Amino acid sequence: MVYWKAFALGLLSLAASILKAAPVSDVSERGSAACLVIVHGPPTTAITPGTAVTGLELARSSTGAVTLATSGFETLINYNNGGFGEFEFCNYYWLNIGTSTHSYKPLSWGYDDQETTTWSAGSGQIVTALATSTYSKTSTFLACNESGAWVLYLQTGSEVPSGVTCVKTQLQVGTNTLA
Repeated sequence: MVYWKAFALGLLSLAASILKAAPVSDVSERGSAACLVIVHGPPTTAITPGTAVTGLELARSSTGAVTLATSGFETLINYNNGGFGEFEFCNYYWLNIGTSTHSYKPLSWGYDDQETTTWSAGSGQIVTALATSTYSKTSTFLACNESGAWVLYLQTGSEVPSGVTCVKTQLQVGTNTLA
C-alpha cells in the first residue's frame, strides 16, 4: 500500500512540475490538467432532529436545483468573499439567494457565478445568511418536497409555499476527518 501512495505522490509531483513548466497568466488557459487533484471535503447536512430531512446533504439536482439528498457534494467548500461554493470538476457552484416577495427566498447554484456575498459558514459551523436591506440574519432553511425532491429555500419569515410539504431546518458544514 505504501508503494501505491508513493506512486500516486510521484504522479502528482510530475503533474505539478508540468503545470509549472509552462507558466501562463490565467489558470483557465491550462485546461483540465490543472484539475487532476480533487480535494474531498465534508458534506453540508441538514441537522434539525426529528424531521424528514435530518442527515440529508446539500446537493444539486439533475435540473440544477438546490436540494437535500442522501449523497450531496463532498468536495472542497470555498467561503471566499462571503460566498459558499462547492468545487466540482474544475469549477465552483456558488450558492446564491434569489429575490422574492415571499419570506422564503429561492436558492440557486451559480456555475462559476458568485452573486451572494452574505453567507457566513466554516468547518463545523451552521450556514447563516447575514442581514441585508430586505431581511434579517437567518440560519433557517425551508426544505419543500417538490415532485419527490427536497428543494431548499432560505426562510426569512414564516410564509411557506402552498400545495407542498415543507420542514424548517438548519445546515451544518461538516468537519474534515483526515485519516
